[in-house]
Amino acid sequence: MKNKKSILNVTITAIFISVIVLTTQIKFSTGIGEGYIHIGDCMVYLSACVLPFPYCFLAAMLGGAFADILAGYSIWAIPTAIIKMLNTIPFVLATDKSKIITKKVAFMPLVSGVITVVGYFIAESILYSVASATLSIVGSCIQAICNGIIFYICASALDKANFKRRINNG
Repeated sequence: MKNKKSILNVTITAIFISVIVLTTQIKFSTGIGEGYIHIGDCMVYLSACVLPFPYCFLAAMLGGAFADILAGYSIWAIPTAIIKMLNTIPFVLATDKSKIITKKVAFMPLVSGVITVVGYFIAESILYSVASATLSIVGSCIQAICNGIIFYICASALDKANFKRRINNG
């Protein structure tokens, strides 16, 4: 039974990596340099609610890093991998075995959004400049808010379908 569960976790991890890459490609320019807003973070949040540790870390890190590499932003792959892994931690600490949206999880998009804003501010300050990073804060905040809203919509739909309970019993 343990082997079956491991295979299921690896399979779902691979699916989440792909979905994170694909949803990160749905992007909108911020108009500031080469910056853009994407909806991949909501899938990072979902992976953290659905997958156990360390699978959710792998899905978030690899999905985010591969998305940057495929988009031509290889310089961002390592910072993104670190930030996306950090994004999962609040959800991992708050998640429930049977549902995605719980009272604890309800606040985690906000916590994770702060991690995103601060993480990319630090990374952009190192890679470019503090001035450039400061200009990107608004875009990072918008991205965090949009991803939080989309997360709630997707998570609610998955909870109505008993998705988490089904995969945990599968």
